[in-house]
Amino acid sequence: MHATRSTLIPIEKVALLLRLAGVVSIASGLIGGYVWTVDILDREDGDNLRWGFFNNPFMQFPPFHETFLDISLWVLFACSAVVGFGGLMLLVPLRWGVALVTWQARVSIITNSVIAFFIIAMMFVFAKRQWGEFNLGGTFEALLLRLGSIAVDLMLWTFLSSSPVSEFWLSRSHPPHRAFEVILKDSP
Repeated sequence: MHATRSTLIPIEKVALLLRLAGVVSIASGLIGGYVWTVDILDREDGDNLRWGFFNNPFMQFPPFHETFLDISLWVLFACSAVVGFGGLMLLVPLRWGVALVTWQARVSIITNSVIAFFIIAMMFVFAKRQWGEFNLGGTFEALLLRLGSIAVDLMLWTFLSSSPVSEFWLSRSHPPHRAFEVILKDSP
């Protein structure tokens, strides 16, 4: 049993945790893919996004018009695909899975944080003035979805960027017993 130097976590345990992160990544990708696919399909019926799947009035204010929301929707859909594929790679485990999952986590956190911030701000501004088009129905569900996505991405990013994971990849690329054997073979 080899252990990482700084944390003394057994390598086998880190490999198991990487596989668990892979399962979480795949689940996150499937859930996000489903939500964004439903929203994309709802978008195709011709109505604007504020009356779509989330019924979110936030979508009617500049600069968050249709163009911004279309782009953010496709970005988050791509992040769902990338995190799912990265999760599959972590099941093996392959080092590229870490890069894919942490890359998409950054993009997803930024996108969801911007939108969540303005949803919260709008909820405070319009909480007492709910009339017609400015009804806040569905806003809370949209906010929960984004905050949940941020939490999962932060958890994955934090774990996959930790020193035990880095040392796991280092130990796989340079096994300690191999270096000793090379020294013994070269000695007279």
